Amino acid sequence: MNNRTLLYPLMLACLLSHPVRAAESISVGVKLLGAGWQGDNGTGNTFESDKGSQFALNASYRLDRFYTGLNLQGGEYEFSGGTPDQFTTTGRIPAGSGVIEQNDFDLLVGYYVWPQVSVFLDIKAVSNNWRNNSYEQTFSGLGLGVTGFFPHNEYWTFYGAFGFVSDGDIKDSNDNIVGSGDNTALELGAVYALDNSNHINMGFKFRDYAFTHNNGSKQDYSVNALFVGYTHTFSLD
Repeated sequence: MNNRTLLYPLMLACLLSHPVRAAESISVGVKLLGAGWQGDNGTGNTFESDKGSQFALNASYRLDRFYTGLNLQGGEYEFSGGTPDQFTTTGRIPAGSGVIEQNDFDLLVGYYVWPQVSVFLDIKAVSNNWRNNSYEQTFSGLGLGVTGFFPHNEYWTFYGAFGFVSDGDIKDSNDNIVGSGDNTALELGAVYALDNSNHINMGFKFRDYAFTHNNGSKQDYSVNALFVGYTHTFSLD
C-alpha cells in the first residue's frame, strides 16, 4: 500500500452526512482510460511503457443497501526499453521489448453500511499476455474494498474507491502457480449528472502490484490511468 491510499480516509469524514435515496436500479457504463505501466523487476532493472490505453465495460445492480457489480477492462501497452519479467516454473525470464495485452475482471458484492459509504468483496482476475512469445501470466484472488460518495450540488458528485487483494496466486500459461502477490487499487473521480439517468464520470485510477516468485525474488509495478466515461441508470422502482 502506498501513500496515495491515505487520501481515501480523509474523504470519509465528508461522506457520512450526505444521505442517498434507497432504490432498485441497474446501471451500465463505459470508460476510456489513458494509462501508463511502470515498475522494477527487483534488481534495479526498471521498465516503463511508451504508451497504453484501456477500454472498460461495467454493470451493476442495486437493491436498497445491497449491490452487485461486474467490471471488464482491457487494453495494450507498448514497451521499447524492457518489460516486466515473465514468471515461470524454472525462474524469471527477461522478456525484452514488446507489447503486453492486459485484461482485468472484477465481480463485486457490496453493502452500504452508511447511506454514502459501502464495503464490498471482490473476485479479481488479471491476465497479462506478451505478444512476442504468446506467454500468459495471470493474477487472481479475493479482495476487500470500500467506496464513498460526496454530493457537491445537484450536478456534481465526488467519489472514491479503495480495494486490495492480499496473497493472490500468480500462474503461468500452463496454469502452474509460479508465485504470489498483493494488489491495491485507488480510484478518485467526479460524476456530472446530465439528468437523473445519464452521467459523465472522470478521474484517476491507480493500481499497484507487489509480486514474489516462488524462488523469493520480487517484482513491483504500477498501472495508473486518467479516464473519462459514461453511465446510464435504469430505475426499477
